[in-house]
Amino acid sequence: MKKTLSTSLFSFIFSIIAISAGYSVEFSGDLLSKPHRIFEIGFDSSANFANNTLGLNDVLTKNIEIDLQKMASDMPKSGFDIGLNDYEKAFVNLNISSRFRFSFFTELESSVNLNVSKDLFDILGSGIELDETKSVDVTACADLFYTMGASFQTIIKGYGIRFTPTYFVPLMYVPKTSANTSLTMTSEGKIEAKASANVDVYTAVNMKDYKENDKSVSDEDIGAILSNGGFDFSFEIERNWLHGLNAGLYTRIPLVAGTLNYKMSTIAYASFYEDNLLEYVTDKEKEKPKPNHGHVKPSTYGTENEEEGFEYSEDSYKAYRPLKFGLNATYMPWGRWFKIQPSLGFAVRNPYTSDAIFYMEYALDCRLSAVKEIFNVNFGTAYQNQIFQHRFGVGLNFRAIEILAQVSMCGTSFLSTFHTRGYGVFAGARIGL
Repeated sequence: MKKTLSTSLFSFIFSIIAISAGYSVEFSGDLLSKPHRIFEIGFDSSANFANNTLGLNDVLTKNIEIDLQKMASDMPKSGFDIGLNDYEKAFVNLNISSRFRFSFFTELESSVNLNVSKDLFDILGSGIELDETKSVDVTACADLFYTMGASFQTIIKGYGIRFTPTYFVPLMYVPKTSANTSLTMTSEGKIEAKASANVDVYTAVNMKDYKENDKSVSDEDIGAILSNGGFDFSFEIERNWLHGLNAGLYTRIPLVAGTLNYKMSTIAYASFYEDNLLEYVTDKEKEKPKPNHGHVKPSTYGTENEEEGFEYSEDSYKAYRPLKFGLNATYMPWGRWFKIQPSLGFAVRNPYTSDAIFYMEYALDCRLSAVKEIFNVNFGTAYQNQIFQHRFGVGLNFRAIEILAQVSMCGTSFLSTFHTRGYGVFAGARIGL
């Protein structure tokens, strides 16, 4: 009976889940090194995806087979996690000397996090008892920022220092969203499962004009978006402490929040009902029950006239980029051709709000260079932006042009990174004199 219940609910479960759906540029340390070029332009592009359960071999097969009981037993207490982050950056650097270095940059960065509690997979693997009701928690959040800023780097009395004021514009923000779910099976053979979530998406523009009226982006819209940005300030300092050892600290402090002035709201739902499960078990030709799912306007939910879609309103939300603080170092025991770069710190996602999330960050990277730093290889491990990763990269630096590439094995837990639970890629280039 329990196994039949798990099989019958499998498609419904994925309806529930659908409800909530490197080369480190920032705080890289090594502030005492000489610049490679006086003037350069460049870009960096990075994307990471990770989860803690499903590996690439589990989904890239001709016939996907999932052992629900094994999945339930292997599932960590934290449940099923999915993490995604991405950034695209363009910059111009002017390095007059080691004491006068300027950088001007613009960047687009985004992140998505989803968690499904372990209760769901316990039900899939073992089912539930008769006349028992169990609940499952699903949470999700997401954000999208556009940033622009400038940095000044110098050396004062042996201290390498970098100041980076940044103006950021939140384009989209989904605050922490929870789905209410329940599953019940009675001794009469009735089974009912249902889930719903109030989803609010805050945006920089009124999405109703674009979704329903086919409006195109105007200069006025762009001006309004850019005028609602916030401000944060980054500071890094480093000095030489021992032969071959440079160490310091870094921080990013949000000072002014960015504002999103519009909200689109919907209630996402999924439901499954079967009034005679025993008949379904004995009659193999009976049509399988199908889950019902979708999203409706909140004001119509639960009424006879439910209407699919979103409701739009002018409702503001204050958003910040993560607050960060940490220590980093560069150790060169045999010269600049071999560098070990550890860092340890913490971050607070959307600080000063009820959605604040605290998490630690660390990195340990090793870089080897050859032929006057023309050929470079790096490898390391890190937990940054709520994703674990083991990374390997290569770089070619011909002074006039520099090319960087890196791949990562990622996961939302440390052990999952060893089981192909996710991947990351990075690419960058610099051109100058």
